[in-house]
Amino acid sequence: MTILYLTSSGEDYLQDQILLGLREVLADQVLDHPRKSVLYQNCKVPAQKLYGRGFTIWKFLRDIQVNRNDVDQRIKAGEFNTLIFGNIWRQRNEFQRFRSKRYLRHHFHQVAFLDGEDHNHTYLPALPYGLYFKREFGKIIRFPRCRRINFSIPEVKIRPQPIQKDQLFAKHCQCEEAYKLAQIQEHCQRSYLFEEEDHYYLDLARSHYAVTMKKQGWECMRHYEIAANHTVPCFYQLDHKPRWSAPHGLVDRRNVLSFNSANELKDKINEVRRSELYPELQQQAFQWAAKNSCRQVATNFLNQLSSNE
Repeated sequence: MTILYLTSSGEDYLQDQILLGLREVLADQVLDHPRKSVLYQNCKVPAQKLYGRGFTIWKFLRDIQVNRNDVDQRIKAGEFNTLIFGNIWRQRNEFQRFRSKRYLRHHFHQVAFLDGEDHNHTYLPALPYGLYFKREFGKIIRFPRCRRINFSIPEVKIRPQPIQKDQLFAKHCQCEEAYKLAQIQEHCQRSYLFEEEDHYYLDLARSHYAVTMKKQGWECMRHYEIAANHTVPCFYQLDHKPRWSAPHGLVDRRNVLSFNSANELKDKINEVRRSELYPELQQQAFQWAAKNSCRQVATNFLNQLSSNE
């Protein structure tokens, strides 16, 4: 499989995570075009100026030699059998160009569109041309070519073993409801606390629980960062999430604690303590993160493309 992976500028969690995973699986058989500079170790932009201070996803991929010259001529010559739009909403002009040149119909065995935007709209002109992978489903979209997809975390960012836990909650918390708890008021802060990724991860790993919530969309990198550090996510209003919208696979009191009020969270934590359920919750949360590594999600993505041929 030789993939032409069309990128857009700037940081984009879904686009960049799938590219990372594909590079792990297929190495130089994946051509990112244009080169997605924020992913590479030699990116000149300071991490502090990147989204989320560059934590988890950006500036760690090793560069490899790939030929990015004469892409249009190589498309016509049939060099690539798979075309991926990394974010179709940000690449509508490129989509129109490819469609007008009849590339989409005649030069690729497989075409895929990634949609990692926070809204639940679908870019309808793309649907006849390939599989459409969408993160934020507000409800099931009745198009046979639409597929669900979620965020992922690089395997190297998944902590191999838990460490000693000496605090109840991780320090960073943006959920106002949670601040009704004394432990949150005394220990947590709403603003970003950590300049370095290692310090942020260490704080998560030292904590029994970490609060997370919907932001612009239901999917959030923090869910995965918490679980990947052997910590149990406490997800505010998880039961309000549309069934078809990412994140997928989080189940209350199996691998996450869902809460709608501070008192509910307090009661559930007390129940876990009394029942000695924490080790199982912790293990199940970690396994959920491990199943959602960039490599695994990219492999699932490729399998869906192959099964659609």
